[in-house]
Amino acid sequence: MHPKAHLCERGRSWASLRADGELSELESALLDAHLSRCESCQTFARGTEEIATTLRSVQLQTPAPFVVRPQQSRHAGLRALQVAAAVAVVVAAGVIAAVSGPSRSPAAVKPVSMVAGVDSPDGLRALRRPALIEQGRSIPRNRQLPGEQV
Repeated sequence: MHPKAHLCERGRSWASLRADGELSELESALLDAHLSRCESCQTFARGTEEIATTLRSVQLQTPAPFVVRPQQSRHAGLRALQVAAAVAVVVAAGVIAAVSGPSRSPAAVKPVSMVAGVDSPDGLRALRRPALIEQGRSIPRNRQLPGEQV
């Protein structure tokens, strides 16, 4: 964007703020400096002031009260039927899932251990040791202990 265009954009914004009495003293001084050099922004600022003055001088009018009634839809009965059908499908899916879902008996649930990435294989083995002993399995080792034969 051209630097002058940026200055004009800022000047026009400030001119609008000044018309509403919302411009600081510094911004007002900068706007006056810009308006002294830019004829198109002068025209814009004058027009903005005229519009604001005209709007402030107009007597406010109270509008006549009115009531808006919502239109009655011809398809209201069809819409209610669609909603009821959707609810029935969701309920049926829930019932089917509950009846035919996987068994959650205590025997079917496997214990799970969360292990940090820094744990060693020995640490993992220590976590699994009680379960392996319960099942009568031998405990695997990653390395040979001193004095042990393979």
